[in-house]
Amino acid sequence: MKIFLLAIPLITSVFGFFIYRFQNNKKEIFKLDLVQFVYLFIIAPTMFVWMKSFIFYILRNELELSLSVTDLFVVDTIFSVMSFIVFAAISIHSLTKTFWIKRHHDPEFDLFHLSEYFHLWWTHIIIWGGGMVLGTFLSVVNVLVPLELATATKFQFYLVFGSGFLFGILLFLAIWNSDALQGNFMRLMKLFLALFLLVHIVIYFIFDPKFNISNGMYWFMFATFIASVVAGSTFENNEKTNRLREFFLHVGWGDNKVINVFAKPKVSSKLKNSRY
Repeated sequence: MKIFLLAIPLITSVFGFFIYRFQNNKKEIFKLDLVQFVYLFIIAPTMFVWMKSFIFYILRNELELSLSVTDLFVVDTIFSVMSFIVFAAISIHSLTKTFWIKRHHDPEFDLFHLSEYFHLWWTHIIIWGGGMVLGTFLSVVNVLVPLELATATKFQFYLVFGSGFLFGILLFLAIWNSDALQGNFMRLMKLFLALFLLVHIVIYFIFDPKFNISNGMYWFMFATFIASVVAGSTFENNEKTNRLREFFLHVGWGDNKVINVFAKPKVSSKLKNSRY
């Protein structure tokens, strides 16, 4: 176990150091430079998981401390928050480094066009799609490991269940507000919402979760996806909901709809004639 814990950071560090020199303007994944993509989505998560495992191993096996579950949770939470701050910095660096590489190879490259691709399309899909995945993950965990809340009343359960419907409506409104009119964003989001509702329906028929607070998270997310799917099929063509939506839109929303994030950014004649 100790050798394994030591080998991972060493191998990861050597790999990250070795690939640094291969940054260029040709190899990309989702418009990010390939090396920066590896740093952001492979090396950083690997090191995060390794460090969490290392801390857990030290606290449980090496130190003669009788730590409770609460103590371990506090240590893990502090470390995770600090790690997320570092990961945010890595994300910003990977993005701006990609911008630098683009401008280095072509000083006339349209960086704003590329930044809007990340802003209007890529990050919106990851935020909403990833949120749905995390919510569904919590549902599955709750079905497999029911909550032990013997003192909870039926009113509290119905409050949780009803809150799911309200949250689902707010979820769809938030997704709708983030539609920058680029491509088929809303069609894709509605497909995601319907897909995760279908997943919850399948879970219901397979595991038959109890209709009480012990499976409260499952029923909360189930209600959320039902409400968001219904809202998705009715709100966009309703005059009242359109006015409600406009009330929450920030000043300047929609000014970027003239930008086609799927069009190729301009490439200068210097770049076309260069060795790159």
